[in-house]
Amino acid sequence: MKQIIYSIYIENKETNLSKKHKFTKKQLDIHLIRLLKNHKEYSKKCNADYKVFVDDVYYKEFKSKYGGYEFDLINLYKIHLFEKLSKEYDNVLYLDLDVIPNTKENFFKTFDMNKICVHAPNATIDIWSKEDKERYKKGKINFEKVISHKDKYDMYIKALCKKSMLALDNNFDTDYLICNTAILGGNTNVINKLKFTERLNEMIVVLNKAKEEKLFGEEVSKLFFANNEVFVHYLLDKYSIEWFNLPKEWHTYVMRRSDKITKELRSAKMIHLINKEFDELWQVLDV
Repeated sequence: MKQIIYSIYIENKETNLSKKHKFTKKQLDIHLIRLLKNHKEYSKKCNADYKVFVDDVYYKEFKSKYGGYEFDLINLYKIHLFEKLSKEYDNVLYLDLDVIPNTKENFFKTFDMNKICVHAPNATIDIWSKEDKERYKKGKINFEKVISHKDKYDMYIKALCKKSMLALDNNFDTDYLICNTAILGGNTNVINKLKFTERLNEMIVVLNKAKEEKLFGEEVSKLFFANNEVFVHYLLDKYSIEWFNLPKEWHTYVMRRSDKITKELRSAKMIHLINKEFDELWQVLDV
């Protein structure tokens, strides 16, 4: 069996980066060597090749064809590579650079690679902040007010986007599960069922129609955008592709910069450090 683990490192060269994205860029630059070393070491444990994709000719070709999505183009590209590598390798595992493997267990032997392996939280109203939920339930704020201080990356917004796209196929009885593609695995057979790249233009058309329909109101629909996580889960649902929801210990994420990084993280198999506080994490893991 030929297996590969891969990542992407393409520098974000936008000039109007938000404060959050500037911090992300700086932290990845500072900790890049250790992050790549960590991925390579885990690949060896899994008897897999490792490759990090950069801003090369192949990426430029993809960008020229699907450009216009700015930072999120990279996230569409990683799914494109997922399919491309599946034509050369039997099993494929993608890891975001801010995912830190923290186990000796072989991902490919632990999970059924005949299914798309990805963690998908149930992004219902329950993931709203405690304050928003309480005020909304008491009628102190309306739905539009809650949405007004969310951004397009909010998992609740992504779930509504997926549901809106599926509704165009008269599929209204859908859930709020939305995959987080920072960790994404599968074998050749199941990956080929996605046909993500082949269907990308079609999905963008459906997305734009969903924005126009405003099923959940204008405040929500104006936040919809060409997002790989929405598109992947849309395909899983629309075409009934088999997938497995990775348990939390295999995708433990630390979201906010205010979130504390504690010794409990040592028991996590894979840590998705969304807040990019790598120095704090190394202190915990190096003890």
